[in-house]
Amino acid sequence: MKKFILPILMISFLFGILFGGVSLDPLEILGVLFGLKENPLVERILSLRIPRVFASFVVGAGLSLVGNAFQNLLKNPLVDPYLLGISSGASFGTVLSLYLAEVIGVSWIYRIPLLSFGFSVIASLLTLFIARREGRFPVTSIILAGVVISTLFSSLTYVTIVLLKRNVTTISLWLFGSFSGTVWRDVVFYSVVVIPFLLYSIVFSKHLNAMALGEEEAFVLGINVEALKVITFLFGNLTTAFLVSRSGVIGFVGLIVPHIARYLVGPGFLRSALASVIVGGVLLTLCDTASRSFFSPTELPVGVVTALVGAPFLAFLMKRGV
Repeated sequence: MKKFILPILMISFLFGILFGGVSLDPLEILGVLFGLKENPLVERILSLRIPRVFASFVVGAGLSLVGNAFQNLLKNPLVDPYLLGISSGASFGTVLSLYLAEVIGVSWIYRIPLLSFGFSVIASLLTLFIARREGRFPVTSIILAGVVISTLFSSLTYVTIVLLKRNVTTISLWLFGSFSGTVWRDVVFYSVVVIPFLLYSIVFSKHLNAMALGEEEAFVLGINVEALKVITFLFGNLTTAFLVSRSGVIGFVGLIVPHIARYLVGPGFLRSALASVIVGGVLLTLCDTASRSFFSPTELPVGVVTALVGAPFLAFLMKRGV
C-alpha cells in the first residue's frame, strides 16, 4: 500500500484543484504556479481552491482518526466521532449564535464559532456525566447517554430555528458541512487540533490496541482502563468540537473510513490510525470536489455527498451483521 500513497494523494489534490464551478487547464495551472504565465482569473481560483483542498484533507483525516480511536476503544464498529453528542451540541450553538446575532444585532457572534465549540463540549461532558456508574464508564451507558443528549440538543436546535425564522439557507449549509470561503488561516486552525490527536494516537497506540482485546485483558496488562477511556473521549471530542465548530457537521466520514482502513492494513491500531488519516483525507477531498462540481454553479453541502457515499456503506455493514 505504501507505494500507492503518494500517487493517491497527488491525484486527489489535483482533482480538488482542477475541478469546481470552473474547470481549469492543468497546463495553465502549472504556468501560473511556476511563474511562467500571468492569469488573474486562474490565480484567484487557485487562491480559493488550494487552501480548501488542504482544509478538507485535514478535517477528513481528523474525523477518521477520532472515529478509529472510538471504535477501537468501545469495540463497536458503528461508533463515530459524534458519539457523545458533539454534532447536536455544535449545531445548537451555531443556530443559537445566529439567533442572538439577529436579536442583539451584533454580527460577529456567528462569525466566531464560540458558541458552537462551547455547546459541543458541554454536550460531551453531559454525556460522560450521565454515563458514569460508580466511577466507571460502561460502553452501553456511554452510547445510550450520547443518544439522549443528541436528541435533547437536536430538539433545542429545531426550536431555535423556528424562533429564528430567517437565515434558513445559512443554517442548512452549516448543518451539512461546508468548506466554502476557506482560507489558509482555517487550514492552520484545523491542523493545530488534528496533529496533537495524531501524536496521542501514536504514543498511546499500544494501550489503545490492548483495549481491543477487552477491558479485563487490558487491565491485567497494567492499563488504567477508565482513565484511558476518559482521556481518549475528552481529547477526541475536543478535536471533533474544534473541527465541527468551523466546518459544520460532516457525517459518515468518521464512521466508514476506519472500516476501509482496517480492511486495507489490518486490525492493528497504529496501522489503522495512520491509514485512516490518508483514506479519510482523500475521501473528504474528493467529496468536497464533487460537492462543488456536479451541480455547478450551485454548491452542495459536502455532508450531503458524504451521506450519499456513507449510507449505502452503512447498509452494507448492517447486512453483513457488523
